[in-house]
Amino acid sequence: MIKDKELHFTDIVSGETFENCVFLKANDLIRISEVSFIDCTFEQSDFTSSEWLDCTFKRVNFVNCHFEKSIVYRTKFLTCNLLGVDFSTNSWKNNQITDCRVDYANFSDSKLIKCVVKDSSFKETYFRYVEFKTGFTATHCNFDGVSFLGSKLAKVDLSTSEFETLEVFSEDLEGIIINQFQASTLIGVLGVIVK
Repeated sequence: MIKDKELHFTDIVSGETFENCVFLKANDLIRISEVSFIDCTFEQSDFTSSEWLDCTFKRVNFVNCHFEKSIVYRTKFLTCNLLGVDFSTNSWKNNQITDCRVDYANFSDSKLIKCVVKDSSFKETYFRYVEFKTGFTATHCNFDGVSFLGSKLAKVDLSTSEFETLEVFSEDLEGIIINQFQASTLIGVLGVIVK
């Protein structure tokens, strides 16, 4: 484990854990694999076209950072602040978000394969025109005001999460997994009037 250091991205070694380290701005494209970051700080906010494989971020602040056109596989975000992060046009596979604040983030035009989110807030986040492959499971999350416009929601499981409103096209609801109380919220999208 490497602790309390100021480092360049070129100092990152696969298989290593970094705790309470500060990472200076990278000059080249970022390609990181098999690394854990605990309580670390990144001096840059633009991670566009980066690649993160088998990484863990714990208590990392990425507020308003840019990850457009990035690849993120088998990576965990644990107790991170992802407020307003732009993950648009990303390719995600087997990732996990747990106990994070992801409000106002943007996942639009991304492909999410076997991703799991738990105990996190996604208020007013954009999941527009997202391709959910082989399901998407959300456990005890807040999805209030989320926009799923243009995203087919088959096998997307929101049944243990909460929302008062969702922005969604009626034709995209087929196959969504919700509970009986959430059904009353979405029934208006289908044009049904309940007296």
